[in-house]
Amino acid sequence: MSNRMSRRQFLKTSAVVAGGAALMASPVKTAHSQSVIKWRGQTCFPSTVAPYGPYKQGQTGLFAGLKQWCDMLSKRTNGRLVIEWAEPGAIVPITEIDKAVGQGVVQISYGMGSYFAGRIPETDIETGGIFFWEDEAQCYECLHKYGLYKMLQKTYAKHNIYWQPFHTNAIVGVGTMFPAPNPEAIKGKKLRTSGIWGEYVKMLGGTPVAIPWGDVYMGAKLGTIDGWVAGIAALEELKLKEVAKGAVISPAPNNALCQLIINKTAYDKLPKDIQEILQNEAPHWAYAASSHWRNQCLWVMHNAQKEYGAKIYRWSAEDTDRITKMAVETIYPKMAAKSADCAEMIKVIKQQMKDYGRL
Repeated sequence: MSNRMSRRQFLKTSAVVAGGAALMASPVKTAHSQSVIKWRGQTCFPSTVAPYGPYKQGQTGLFAGLKQWCDMLSKRTNGRLVIEWAEPGAIVPITEIDKAVGQGVVQISYGMGSYFAGRIPETDIETGGIFFWEDEAQCYECLHKYGLYKMLQKTYAKHNIYWQPFHTNAIVGVGTMFPAPNPEAIKGKKLRTSGIWGEYVKMLGGTPVAIPWGDVYMGAKLGTIDGWVAGIAALEELKLKEVAKGAVISPAPNNALCQLIINKTAYDKLPKDIQEILQNEAPHWAYAASSHWRNQCLWVMHNAQKEYGAKIYRWSAEDTDRITKMAVETIYPKMAAKSADCAEMIKVIKQQMKDYGRL
């Protein structure tokens, strides 16, 4: 087989999802149960991540959550919707995946909106902005109680995309090559980051540095950068635990909400019962299973502490309140100014923060 064909080979996903009784309902049976619809998709996260700790092959990495989602989809549709997944970049660059989905080059993608924030600025809000939510439960509530879910769907529909959130409950923080007991420690430091996280680094007096993700390890080792903003799983998956001195995990800049984006034309052609499953049930599957990724992140954090001496920093409540106010006053207006939709979404975010006594 040629190299071209090898890199485009598709991955058929299957896994066992742990969920509540409501999620484990019997598959829908209809007169169309023999009609199989096949979609082509591309993931933005690799399907294979080396096993670590108690997690076996196929259980590590963000793609493992997608396997659980696909297994539930298969059960609920009686196998009538089959998705074949290509690896990152196999069909289009991940930075072009929104266009590929909107144009129907692929019918579905799993990734993060931050990859194409330059074209759809609302993605900075979708992924959690800076300090929007203290935990995944607040994110979930904002989407489904405060209306952010419908607002984001409306925004994506303009690009012929049907959008869904994909919760991971990640631990996001600042990996450091220096002591970081408080926000002032970031001043003057060079941190590898991207997107809205760069605004966070600048707010604290640091310098955002754009280098390829795969170069972070050597950049840290050689002193090109002083740290990075990312999910804590990078300590294990990029072996950054070997060079990191520590990580700031509280406050988390955001929770890095992921997404499923679907070509809206393809979605509209689905049988009504499958549309209803995707609309009313599927958004909750990833949330129910997100504890799996959270536990992986916790294992990585504890392992880095125990085996490599990494120090985990949690800034004080006073510092957290102070820099949250800074973000609201300096970063939020910039986000709101990017579009009318962004402005309305920021209003929703701030209302929820007020309701929780954070503003």
